[in-house]
Amino acid sequence: MRKKTPRTEPPRWSGRIYVRVPRAEIVYFKFVLESYDNLAFMSVLDRFEALLCLTYSPDQEAELLDLIERLAREMDIRKIPAPVHDPRLAASD
Repeated sequence: MRKKTPRTEPPRWSGRIYVRVPRAEIVYFKFVLESYDNLAFMSVLDRFEALLCLTYSPDQEAELLDLIERLAREMDIRKIPAPVHDPRLAASD
């Protein structure tokens, strides 16, 4: 008889990490990230500033942080605080 494993609830929300990489390294960073099948989804928030948002499952946060740390040995990767939306700066109608 198989032992029952307790069910765990999946995370309700995705985690996000914001990083800045050298502009010339965006494609390389994306290539390496995609090689870790479904570790995180990358969005380029500002291609001129090379600001990236990495969306990931909280269950994989440690693995993603480890990957970022290893890539930081090859390129200048800086974690940055989450951008804050300021409605005063938004264009008004």
